[in-house]
Amino acid sequence: MNSDNARDSPTVNSRTSISSRRKWLFRLLAISISLAPFVLLELALRLFGYGYDTRLMIKAPYAASTTTYEFNAPVDRAYYGPEDLPGPEPRQFELQKPESTYRIVVVGGSTVAGFPYPFELALPRHLEVILGQQLPEMQFEVLNAGITSINSFSEVDVVRQAVACNPDLIVVHSGHNEFYGPGGSASTSSSLTPTLYPLIQTLRRQRSFQLALSMIPRRTDSHLIETLPADIAIPLDGKVFNSTQTRYRANLQKIVAIANRSQIPIVLSSVPSNLRDLSPLQTNSSLTRTEGEADEQASQLKEARRHFSYKKFDLALKTLTEARRVDPTHPLLAYRQAQCFEILERHAEAADAYTLAADLDGCRFRAPSSFSNVVREVANDEPAGVHFCDVAAQFQGVSRFPAPGSDLFLEHVHYNLNGHWQAARFLAECIVEEVLGKSWHAERLPDDQQRDRLLQITPFDHLVADAQTVGILGVWPFRLSSRRDEEAKLVQDRWRVTYAALPHVDQELFPNQTLESMTQNVLIVMGNAYLSSGQEKLALASFERHILRRPWDASGYVGAVISYRAQRKLSEAQEVLDRVVKIAPNDPRVQKLLKTSSARKRM
Repeated sequence: MNSDNARDSPTVNSRTSISSRRKWLFRLLAISISLAPFVLLELALRLFGYGYDTRLMIKAPYAASTTTYEFNAPVDRAYYGPEDLPGPEPRQFELQKPESTYRIVVVGGSTVAGFPYPFELALPRHLEVILGQQLPEMQFEVLNAGITSINSFSEVDVVRQAVACNPDLIVVHSGHNEFYGPGGSASTSSSLTPTLYPLIQTLRRQRSFQLALSMIPRRTDSHLIETLPADIAIPLDGKVFNSTQTRYRANLQKIVAIANRSQIPIVLSSVPSNLRDLSPLQTNSSLTRTEGEADEQASQLKEARRHFSYKKFDLALKTLTEARRVDPTHPLLAYRQAQCFEILERHAEAADAYTLAADLDGCRFRAPSSFSNVVREVANDEPAGVHFCDVAAQFQGVSRFPAPGSDLFLEHVHYNLNGHWQAARFLAECIVEEVLGKSWHAERLPDDQQRDRLLQITPFDHLVADAQTVGILGVWPFRLSSRRDEEAKLVQDRWRVTYAALPHVDQELFPNQTLESMTQNVLIVMGNAYLSSGQEKLALASFERHILRRPWDASGYVGAVISYRAQRKLSEAQEVLDRVVKIAPNDPRVQKLLKTSSARKRM
């Protein structure tokens, strides 16, 4: 009997195995059939060109060469869905990097993208200018992969794609959007947990998913900053704070691993923020207090303000110090204490107190000071080829205040032009000395006038940036600032001074343009305004400056041709037209100019 079972066993096992395989084949077939309509829909949508391509790099659509690429503006939609955010810079580059070119890709959020300045005035362009002055024997090309409001979750994906453009170096300058950016622990941008965020990135790249999203109504009347935070009361060292910091570290490690696998050196940078001139936005204590204790604290703050108004800063400091002994977690108490220290010229204590006030602020738009240590530790734990640049610490040294403020920032984290320049300077010094192993020459650093000339900065750039800043300070949660009126007045006064210095014709034309159109294309917008008012020479000057700032963009050339033709300078118009034909021969605007040029010649 046992021998019979032994003989039968292989047959039974074989039948069981075949039956099991058939079940799995049936299941796979059923799944395939059920997915077939979605696959066919996806293929059909792609065939007919529906939706948007979310790859980082695409062929430049109008370029003369098929090997000319650019960063793709809709790449951000893989991170934010249908929301269209500024970045990255659509600068053209050759995919097969020329041997003489040292290519750098800079990754980050809006501080890298340059908001509210155009891309060509952002940190990466400053970096390119400084490196070119330091090492004129080298040809530097710095590509700006900054995208407004993204954080390290998305930057892992950006770096993963960026290695395909063969960079010699990657720079990561990021940390402000970790709580409220896509996938962040306190973000409204995704209802999924951060660990599932890569899944929604994949889904958003599918055209069928894009079609489904387009059918869902969404608000378009609110500022992006207002829509991001799900929580503005995140206590220092609490559960959300610590989990976010842990994920920040993990994402930086992933970025470094990608660079290491591709044998690309990488610079990790800390990010500074406005500590002095932005009051904490969330000013509640993280301690549980009785009603009496809360009233006592409010009374102490009121007493400190009264001492301030009478310029009795020693008494104000004493009152605030006593209040902080009872409640060391209150951000506004620490901030007022910092102001007292500064007025009393106790600058080191003021710097520490300003930093603490920002760290205690439960509204987490600014990277906490502990993030600098995270970046340093990730860089130090990795093998050769990973470098750390402590921009945050170096900002402390160049600010004219005890802590960085309005001398380097427009509002909470966005640099003014001096801030962009200083951040680029410190990164450049790190690259020259640590990455390239060459000597830094301080005497080669351009002064402010040379900087403005090399970057082609105009008063319009300052006006647009300040106008955007006033707008940000007026939206939630920034309007919660206890110093909101003072902060807005500082920017408004600066705007008025700049505007008053404009020539009369600019004062007439500038206010008639929309802020949205001018934020990224102010020179084109003003050039067209000059043309419409019959100021062809001023229009030409604006378009020519745009060409210097964006030599790959056909817009400036097209405007210059029209301006020359309006002045009946046809040979000069033809010369510019010949130049743009070599850059963007397939651009419809260029084709239109070519047709009118041919018609003129026939006449």
